[in-house]
Amino acid sequence: MQGSQGKKVLASSVESASRLARDKSAVGRNVTAATAQHHVDRLTKPGSLSGSMKKAGIALIATPDPFTGVPGVALLASSFVMKKKEPATLGNLAMETRKILREIQSLSL
Repeated sequence: MQGSQGKKVLASSVESASRLARDKSAVGRNVTAATAQHHVDRLTKPGSLSGSMKKAGIALIATPDPFTGVPGVALLASSFVMKKKEPATLGNLAMETRKILREIQSLSL
């Protein structure tokens, strides 16, 4: 009995490994380096709502119409508030983790 179970486990492992190799090959054929880099950049450096608000506020302030100045100042001020409340990016989390690990290492020495 043990021999047949071992063969089944081995056959299942081989099938799984070959399926994984086929899938990796298919992904490799369909994904270019530029596409992968674009998605990694979006993941590590997500777009900033506060940056867009700041640009819109400056544009409204810069227009000659006197009525756009008030909303422009409001957008500009709220962009600074939003910047402080933005979630951490993966890059920031990795940097903070490295910093904490270095501190722990220095304490344990």
